[in-house]
Amino acid sequence: MHIDVVPGPGAPGRLPGAEHELQGLLAELALRGVDARPVDPAAGPALAAPVPDRPEPGSPLPERRPEAEALLLVGLGTGAPVDDAQLDHWLERSRAAAGAGRPVVVSGLALGAGAVPERAVRRLLALASLVGLRDETSLAVARRLCPEHPGLRVGRQDALLLPGPVAPARPPERAGPAEQPPGQGGPAAPRIVAAVGRPDGPFPPEEVAPVLAAVLDALVHRTGGTVSLVACGGTSADDEFAADVAALLPDDVRRVPPDDEEGPAALRADWVVTTCPRGAALGMAARAVVLPVAPDKYSLEGMNSVLSGWGLGGGVVPLAALLTPGDVAWDTRAAVQQWAAEAVERRGAVRAALADAEPAVREAADRWWDDVAGALRGRQPPCAPEEVVAPRGVGAPVVRALRRRYTVPEVPPERPTVAVVLRYRDGPARLRRAVDDLLVQTFADWRLVVVNDGGDPAEVDQALAPQQGGLAGRVTVLGHRRALGPAAATNRGVRAADSELVVRHDGNEDWPPTLLQRAVAHLEDPLVTDDGVVVRTEDGPRGGEELPSGRPGRGLVRAGREALTLTDVLDGDRTAADSPFLYRRAVHGVLGDYDETLGAAADWEFTLRFLETFSVGLLPARPPADRERAEGGSAARDELAVRDRRLRQWSAENGIGLPLYLRRAATQEAAALHGRLDAAEELAHELLEVVRAQSRQLDRLERVVAERGFTAFWRRVWRSVRGGRAARPDTTGRQGASHFSS
Repeated sequence: MHIDVVPGPGAPGRLPGAEHELQGLLAELALRGVDARPVDPAAGPALAAPVPDRPEPGSPLPERRPEAEALLLVGLGTGAPVDDAQLDHWLERSRAAAGAGRPVVVSGLALGAGAVPERAVRRLLALASLVGLRDETSLAVARRLCPEHPGLRVGRQDALLLPGPVAPARPPERAGPAEQPPGQGGPAAPRIVAAVGRPDGPFPPEEVAPVLAAVLDALVHRTGGTVSLVACGGTSADDEFAADVAALLPDDVRRVPPDDEEGPAALRADWVVTTCPRGAALGMAARAVVLPVAPDKYSLEGMNSVLSGWGLGGGVVPLAALLTPGDVAWDTRAAVQQWAAEAVERRGAVRAALADAEPAVREAADRWWDDVAGALRGRQPPCAPEEVVAPRGVGAPVVRALRRRYTVPEVPPERPTVAVVLRYRDGPARLRRAVDDLLVQTFADWRLVVVNDGGDPAEVDQALAPQQGGLAGRVTVLGHRRALGPAAATNRGVRAADSELVVRHDGNEDWPPTLLQRAVAHLEDPLVTDDGVVVRTEDGPRGGEELPSGRPGRGLVRAGREALTLTDVLDGDRTAADSPFLYRRAVHGVLGDYDETLGAAADWEFTLRFLETFSVGLLPARPPADRERAEGGSAARDELAVRDRRLRQWSAENGIGLPLYLRRAATQEAAALHGRLDAAEELAHELLEVVRAQSRQLDRLERVVAERGFTAFWRRVWRSVRGGRAARPDTTGRQGASHFSS
């Protein structure tokens, strides 16, 4: 049987192990009697090779290649979600093959959980009889788009990276820490490979690169190994990012260039630090200890799928957990040191687990390629059994601790860290927007409490239904037939959520993906004494801009401020009421609930009571590029702190009524002053117009006087006299000429 194999477009040859993966694919098909020929992705969808009708005299007859009997579309690459260009190319090929009555099979299709070109994906799935998805997330997306398709399953394409059965495997007992550095007669130094790609998630490259450099540095100092950096994305941006990571390594870290060999031998690694599913697959194939760092949700799910196939699921550490490790460690350096120490300690167990799992991985891959060969011959693919690989229990406890609040839990905890309270009255779009904001948060230890304040319950269920899988039991809906009001609804939501922290979400503004992570990290900082923190969703005025005075409104706090004070709120600032305000739930035991007798002002009144007793931090909309504090405004900050401390002391002894009255009176007086200033400004404009009109009239008078004045009169006389004298000789001459002629 002869088939065409069409890889995805792009430059798979630049990817580490791509050529080895393709050769492994051809070998697997050849073992099953399938003659597969790779086709250039840029070529047209011809199903048979052209043969000239009349060859040139003396030239040998070209060998006529058999016509393709089936089409195999295979994704050889990083495992990134399929894009529009690849889908269009595959659809063109699939339509041509299906139109000729030839089977179509897809292997290695990656679909993201976010935005997917659904129409094109549905068409491709409908044309293929068997589809091998890259991971469980891709399988869930495909089943949602084509629930009736019988041939959707997770393919076993990562096994193509394994060395051939005849290749000797390294003994698993090879120890890392005891190996001696090169040049001393002992074994070669352990090799640490960083297979990294430029991140596309919520964290910029300049935040990701230092964390990866810290992990590599910790491994080097515990193993004495050397470091090689490999770009696992195959693009120039990935190469630049790998170079940025290398530049951040300390000078005492020995770096060696990667090998030019193809396949898993290109790694020849003892340790692999990676940010992409392909790096994890290459590390597993090389039987190395993999330390996966996920900068975004898709890379986390992809790498976890690769590790789960070997019984090592749950070993991926989100980048957010290393940036703000929380109760695991105080900072990134301490967290990576713990991770490196436990990885070195458990290296022998991990390598033994990989050796034990390899036969099962090969067996599952054999079953998959048997199904592929059968589907290429036109047979209906059999029902795939649910394959669940039992965990091997060799993961490091520090990894589980780091993942606890940054990955979706299989069983939601009884007491989450954050409760997000949302009052629903009407408008399903706001509820859907709020849920979307929460599902992309890098901090995952939260629970959503929806208080249906007299709205339609069917609308709430309809808005939450598409995201039930992502919510994973982390949502509670409280229904009320009659509208209770904003304050009463918030109080019921706070009481229903037994959490450490509370934040309200109105669904009107987009939350950045790192909002909860930054807010929780601020309150858990051991050097911070705040009981609440406000994260602004938009930046305020810059340093040189003037702030309006006396006019209440939103966003009057400068961007450089680090705290929200009682003075700010009395001055009319509404940042705490209009921006996400995360605070400790225990403060309600001191302050009481929101005042249910108030309407829209309940949030503002609660903020006043909060600031009378507790302090509130203030975070900018975006993390500053320089995390060091600026020293220029220290005097102003200290002065403001003293003023606010005295105000809180006075209000604690005498109540806040007088400051509120004085502030209101000052606001009214300022408003009246602004009104008088506006009126004076209008009068000045009117007077200016009168002056300008008079000036124009004076200009006209000056021109008239200049034309008709005393001096102008004598000038006219002089011009007439000079004109008469000049004309007199001409007259005499004419008269003389006339007399002479007569």
